[in-house]
Amino acid sequence: MHDLGLFSSLDEAWIAVLRTIYQQGAAVAYTDNAGEHAGAKEVFGLIFAVSDAALPDAIIERHKVQEEYDWMVRNFTVQEHVKELHNEASYASRLFSYMDQKDQLQWVIHRLNENPHTRSATITTFEPLTDEGCIPCVSLLDFQEEAGNLNLTVYCRALDFGYKAYINLVMLETILQTVSEKTGMPRGRLTLLVKSAHYYRKDEAKVHGILKAEGAV
Repeated sequence: MHDLGLFSSLDEAWIAVLRTIYQQGAAVAYTDNAGEHAGAKEVFGLIFAVSDAALPDAIIERHKVQEEYDWMVRNFTVQEHVKELHNEASYASRLFSYMDQKDQLQWVIHRLNENPHTRSATITTFEPLTDEGCIPCVSLLDFQEEAGNLNLTVYCRALDFGYKAYINLVMLETILQTVSEKTGMPRGRLTLLVKSAHYYRKDEAKVHGILKAEGAV
């Protein structure tokens, strides 16, 4: 496991992950059961945390691609089936109407309000009875109080840091902020455990440009 440590902003973490993949990533052929196949650079097993992140994030705002940014925000906020994800349910559907039955965010807020010290304020995006074409990248969200603050630990099966992962960071921090406000617990750390941290080789020039602009190469 590559432990990158604790960062004070989302952009600092994003740039550190990009640099790690760029410098240490292994060349792999990225494939899945939906038939997608592409060359990538990958770091297998990566962990990092961010504390006291401010939104909006200045560096992310500078480098974001508006079309992909809007697409991922929609994925987290609009309940629908997403054609680009083989018509699987959006993150919003999975979080706010799990299997068309359960608002998981409201459930976890209620659970924390009932017992702020619970060790089981845990929700998932997996819908195994129906998921086939696309298995969610952001897989499990676990909220836990520590020293009066609310932490969010997220397990991700895979994140593409050359394309959408920086937006995942923004949306996960937004979720932590929402749950923090509705439980009355101050925001603590956002921690990500990423099984496959990667970017596709087609995006390598873009990644290099971001790293160069931020003095990271």
